[in-house]
Amino acid sequence: MKSIQENKIVLILFCVLLPLFLILLSYKIILYLTPTTAAQENVFLFLEGKKALAAEFTELEASHLKDVKKVMDYADYILYVLLLGVTLVITYFWKKKDFVLKLLNDGGKAAIAAMIVVSAFSLLFFDLLFALFHKIFFPQGNWIFSPDSLIIQTFPLEFFMIISRNIFLVTLFLGILFILLGYYLDYVLRHRN
Repeated sequence: MKSIQENKIVLILFCVLLPLFLILLSYKIILYLTPTTAAQENVFLFLEGKKALAAEFTELEASHLKDVKKVMDYADYILYVLLLGVTLVITYFWKKKDFVLKLLNDGGKAAIAAMIVVSAFSLLFFDLLFALFHKIFFPQGNWIFSPDSLIIQTFPLEFFMIISRNIFLVTLFLGILFILLGYYLDYVLRHRN
């Protein structure tokens, strides 16, 4: 009985960890693949610690971008911790093939469900979610700029809408991939003997 309860807890934990991991992985993939303007590239190089920020940004804009860099650094750390967690869970239970298949299947379904919910909300309330995201990660309030500011001209709202859409689509794809991987491994295991 204890093993069944432990498995349920692990399954629930995995169904939380995997979607978070896939979202952050998708975020990294999309940032890498998204075409950028020269001004956006300068900011991304600054955020990666490879270049100084262009002097044209105001002190408030530069302050916000420094805060963005911290959030992005934390996102990287969390991505690696989640990767470690997902890998450890799968590795630890590897000999329980049926349970690993359930982890892959349910984790993939959880990622898809999370993306459907978040996508629906973002289609209906993108501005609200964008503001909520900024209030959570930038509580000091240095994220509101006038429409004619350099930071808004460099990164208009449409940029974030496209990035968000692409992150959701890649996460959906990865969730489906985990489910298909589970079915494939199940097929291989059943037909191996």
